[in-house]
Amino acid sequence: MSDTETDIDGVYGNVHTGSGDLYSGPTVVMNLLRETTEYLRSSGMIPHNDLGWLNSRFVPPQRFGLARDRLNETRTVLLHGEVGSGRRSAAKMLLHELSDEASSFAEFAEEAAFPKSRLFPERVKPGQRLLLDLSHSSSDTLLARRRELPALRAVLDERDAYLAIVLPYGRQDWASEELAGYMVEIDRPSEYLVLRRHLAAAGIELSDQDELSPELARYLEGPLREIAELTELVRRVMRDNPGWSVSAWLHEALVAVTERREEAAKQVENFPEARQRAVLFAAAMCHDASPDAVFFAAQKLLERLDLTGREEPRLEQRGHRAQLKDLGVRVLDHGQRVGFTSFAYDRAVRSHFWENYPDLRSSFCTWIEEAICSESFTHRDRQRAVARFLDHALRTGCVLDVAQRIARWSNLEQQLYSGYWIRFAEQALVAGLRDEEHAASFRRLVYLWARYENLPQQVGQLIVHVCTEVIAPSFPDQAIVRLHQRARREGEPVEPSARQALRTLAEDRDMSRRVIARFATKFRNAQWWEIDLDLFVDVLDPTRLTEDTGTTKPLAAEPVVWSELVLGLRTVMTHRAESARWLVDRWLTAVGRSRNPDLLLRLLAEAPEYEPRALGALHVMARDWSRTAGGDPRVAERLTHLIDERQGLDRTDYTLVPNAEETRP
Repeated sequence: MSDTETDIDGVYGNVHTGSGDLYSGPTVVMNLLRETTEYLRSSGMIPHNDLGWLNSRFVPPQRFGLARDRLNETRTVLLHGEVGSGRRSAAKMLLHELSDEASSFAEFAEEAAFPKSRLFPERVKPGQRLLLDLSHSSSDTLLARRRELPALRAVLDERDAYLAIVLPYGRQDWASEELAGYMVEIDRPSEYLVLRRHLAAAGIELSDQDELSPELARYLEGPLREIAELTELVRRVMRDNPGWSVSAWLHEALVAVTERREEAAKQVENFPEARQRAVLFAAAMCHDASPDAVFFAAQKLLERLDLTGREEPRLEQRGHRAQLKDLGVRVLDHGQRVGFTSFAYDRAVRSHFWENYPDLRSSFCTWIEEAICSESFTHRDRQRAVARFLDHALRTGCVLDVAQRIARWSNLEQQLYSGYWIRFAEQALVAGLRDEEHAASFRRLVYLWARYENLPQQVGQLIVHVCTEVIAPSFPDQAIVRLHQRARREGEPVEPSARQALRTLAEDRDMSRRVIARFATKFRNAQWWEIDLDLFVDVLDPTRLTEDTGTTKPLAAEPVVWSELVLGLRTVMTHRAESARWLVDRWLTAVGRSRNPDLLLRLLAEAPEYEPRALGALHVMARDWSRTAGGDPRVAERLTHLIDERQGLDRTDYTLVPNAEETRP
């Protein structure tokens, strides 16, 4: 929720020049990003609905009801339990149960990741459901958050907000005496029920007659998140073997995650030569690509590791197909692709190399980047290889390496042949933003780039795209901060611009509330730029501010929003006459379409406060507008009447329903 500095400074690599089709222009780039987004959605990397996904698979852990009661009664709950017991999921579902149309979800992600970030009570919005996941936080971060927590909790009741905190395992001592009463220890839910729910969500019914093998029961005792990975493997086995039973699908998937790694380790041990291992690793990273693609990838790996000089001349070596056969790599579909005999064996081989050669990981990252330039790779081959690289690089902590690739792949300024690089830049950035352990670092990276003064246009488009598609659904305030920073610095307009993205986000009631709060904070603290005045006028639709859903009052009638809008209007009217005229014309025109016309007029009337010059200017602008083709003298007269009252309006004076005279056609 904070607007703070990044911890991945200096990540803006040199331009990468690769081969491929010719692509240029912002429209083409945007189309490429949209295509990649659809691919990532279909592959599950960008969920359509995070909470919906969780809700369909969630099984309440033991003492979940007690945690629910504690949260309802005190607005705060602290969850602790063993690693893998589902603490984070339980916290999210507790908050989700309390949600309604007027509430919103927010996570203190940066505040949990970095000690220097702070919990600001004034940033808590009315009706927010707040998550603070400290399960991976450092000791310094834990200490800082404990000092700040009392002030945060003090505003929960006033703002009708709720807070769920996830504690690290074994750190019950973090809670002070005062907080001990809010703590609930949860235990794992039934592993069988969790598996059953996950399978059902994948369209696989596990009946009561399908007994779990002892091996599967032992596997399910691990972290609950591994059940989701197992379910994905079961789904793949089902797709390849639709005639098998559920038990057979489960067995094959279980073998893939339990026994394949030992098999891979033994095979690597049995083939000690560098080329043999390079071919095996390349076949795993390029699984389903052509034999030629595997060969050139293996050759690149040997060159990258400076191992080619140790080999016999190439013509004195065994042929590539023979080497594949020696390694148990099959050539399938009439020589079109390679694969392994055992299901998911390719993943076991990849995991072995990435986990057992930590000193070579950076070289592996560079290798994949070089290998996929080969003309032997199809676009789909490249896409899959990049996905595998990202999976293992992030799992093994190669965050900086991934960030450097995103910077290089997204910078198209001097590239002629770059069509697939911008796609892979998005693929890599989305993977980083979706990674549970490293997501905060990648959000910081996006923040840093959003503040970059001379950002290449295509990188700006990438930032806008991931902010709206990936960051906004889970971290709306952070998306707004990054889009605002980018909108301040945009040069020539592109589609979509950060300004357009802010305008689109503000069409949603909750997001509009957040956008208004963002501008109000900058205006209140004198941290605004001149362009912020134009952005404030352009981004907010006055008609939407007065929409009445029938169950909730108009957004502009909420006391906090009202005061923030008045501040914004006053700042525009005081400092930028051109924007003020545009604003007044737009708002007065919207009055005729509004079901609550007095709301807009009273906001305009209150904005100048008692300053005679500002009141006079508003009079003149309303008069001039009434004489235009789209103007209405009755609206201007009503505004004049409100101005002439020369009084501040209490909240009880807000007119939420137009009177009969104002609703006459």
